[in-house]
Amino acid sequence: MTGSDQTDQLRNKTKQFAIGILKLCGPLPKTPETLAIQTPLVKAATTLAANCRALARAWSEDDFHRNRNLASGDADDCVFWLELLAAAGTDQDQPIQALLEEASDIVALLSICGEPDKPAPSQQPEAVATPQAETSPAPPPPLPTDFHGLRVLSFESRMATDMARLIRRHGGEPLVVPALREIPIPLQDNGAVFRFGVKLILHQVDLLILMTGVGAKALFEVLQARYPLAEIIEALKKTIVVTRGPKPLAVLKAMGLEANITVPEPNTWQDVIATLDYYRPVQGLKIAIQEYGVSKPEMIEDLKKRGAEVFSVPVYRWALPEDTGPIEAAIEEVLKGTMDAMMITNAAQIDHVMQLAERAHTVGPFREACRKMVVASIGPTATEGLKHHDLQVDFEPSHPKMGILVKEFSEKVHTLRQAKVPQQPEA
Repeated sequence: MTGSDQTDQLRNKTKQFAIGILKLCGPLPKTPETLAIQTPLVKAATTLAANCRALARAWSEDDFHRNRNLASGDADDCVFWLELLAAAGTDQDQPIQALLEEASDIVALLSICGEPDKPAPSQQPEAVATPQAETSPAPPPPLPTDFHGLRVLSFESRMATDMARLIRRHGGEPLVVPALREIPIPLQDNGAVFRFGVKLILHQVDLLILMTGVGAKALFEVLQARYPLAEIIEALKKTIVVTRGPKPLAVLKAMGLEANITVPEPNTWQDVIATLDYYRPVQGLKIAIQEYGVSKPEMIEDLKKRGAEVFSVPVYRWALPEDTGPIEAAIEEVLKGTMDAMMITNAAQIDHVMQLAERAHTVGPFREACRKMVVASIGPTATEGLKHHDLQVDFEPSHPKMGILVKEFSEKVHTLRQAKVPQQPEA
């Protein structure tokens, strides 16, 4: 498929997707949850269609890549809002699932859009052999520009199906084994959230840091068990709100609010600190941090060193899947040397993998086996997690997005593999 064919396909596909979203919104029940989700979902879908239309009209390579990155973010937002809509409970489960699959296909298409067309083999006239004093060795064949049949391991959980589809689309053989399970903290055990609620309503929180979209949504839903939404919104308007990236920002916008500060990519906790240092010194401020899965004691300590009073607000925890058998089987595959590459999209994934390896007394052999594989991390936070376990990181993408990770890793994996294990012939 040529580049123009790809952009035309994306333009038509995203236009029909946006129409599907608009049609979905008509019969949805008008509950507070669906009304809050509907507006940002429609905006993300229509903006996605507009940005894909702009791809075909890009006037330069930079303009093309800028529009593609914007469209990738829009597609990711569509998946996020559709997942929230599915979780909200409606009578439209079947069309929502169909649109989720369509959004996943769009994410995959965007990850390969703009690939240079492979030139057709040229028909050269047969050259007349001339005697040569010395025959030069034939140049090595060019390396593949996709996975080219490599076995690729991923521990992605929330978007496991999308990850498998992306790996296949880029020529790989996926083994996707979810390593995380999100466990909401029960209301009766969630004293930290209600203590935060009291402080927020009484205007005793100067600055709120929202770390994830899922966590921010859960936080405000729990608070609504005690306070009217209007009262929560009014209190947030009098609080400095910092969002770690676009997803918690989208949750705020669904409530009719804007963030005071949005942390730029790659959205690590260090970026949160650096952004606050630049825009808003925290000396003397009372800061609440919405935690996600695990606590970040280093972040809390850094804020305290800057003179802030900090308290954490956990809303969900990460746990191992109830059935750890698939992860243990994946570890065995790594130990046997049957996996060629591994991608980590969340630091907690590798924490859980190493926890199971430690239980099986195979930490050392697992580390050694990983050194023979090519290991990719989605961004600095995942890289930090890998290095914490003394695992080497061979690749990070230009942007911490799953589609971009898979695409760019597939393009570089053979070069990285050849440098890492030069004696191993390419598949």
